[in-house]
Amino acid sequence: MRQTGAIALNTFKETIRDRVLAVIVLFALLMIVASLWLGSISLGEEGRVMKDFGLVAVTFFGLVVAAFIAAGLIHKEVEKRTVFVLFSKPVSRAAFIAGKFLGLAVTLAVVVAGMGLFLFVVVWVIDGAPTWMVLAAVALIYVQLLVVVAVTIFFSTLGSAILASVLGICVFIAGQLSTNVLELTRLGQNALTEALSWVVFVLIPNLTAVDVKPAVVGEQTADWGAIGLWCGYLVAYVVVVLALATAVFRRREF
Repeated sequence: MRQTGAIALNTFKETIRDRVLAVIVLFALLMIVASLWLGSISLGEEGRVMKDFGLVAVTFFGLVVAAFIAAGLIHKEVEKRTVFVLFSKPVSRAAFIAGKFLGLAVTLAVVVAGMGLFLFVVVWVIDGAPTWMVLAAVALIYVQLLVVVAVTIFFSTLGSAILASVLGICVFIAGQLSTNVLELTRLGQNALTEALSWVVFVLIPNLTAVDVKPAVVGEQTADWGAIGLWCGYLVAYVVVVLALATAVFRRREF
């Protein structure tokens, strides 16, 4: 645990000082402010457009941070050859992977929390009342992004950083569509197609299950019991993916 904590702290300090991160956050805040303008030109839907567009901005820029920074965590250590120093000490591969994940998870929490609180305050000022569902939606976006971080780290142990980033984003997109694909295959009544779709459904995380954006804008009511269960599923998914990343990383020679 001490090894993991030390690596996580070092990763947090390294990533939080990244200038690219500051630029991403700045663009995210500008996009949230731009939602004010979009809301002003929508007829009677100012609050709804502002919340919807603001949450999309938080998701998009959070995804950029999760995918592109996570992809470089391991490759930077290998390129700088600091990994040789680490593994010359009693540091396990599992502690290294877990520490990298936890360090970026804390950085991502700071970034997403900052964007979410900014959006919350903006919505509060415009609506004249706090909309706590915005904070709940941001927290669940963070859970989805943790999955992307874990998946991207796993792919980075297999190939290049760029490929890991692309695949991480692809998994996020697929996770938004997995339920729809499963429903469409049931309409065709083809046993093979339905079986394959179930395999894909199991391998690809179901991220739409914890998406409460429709509830924020008043389109539907959130089922918090089901959302809690799906959050547990996503946490388990992260643990399994990190275990696989550790298994792959142990096979690499340094």
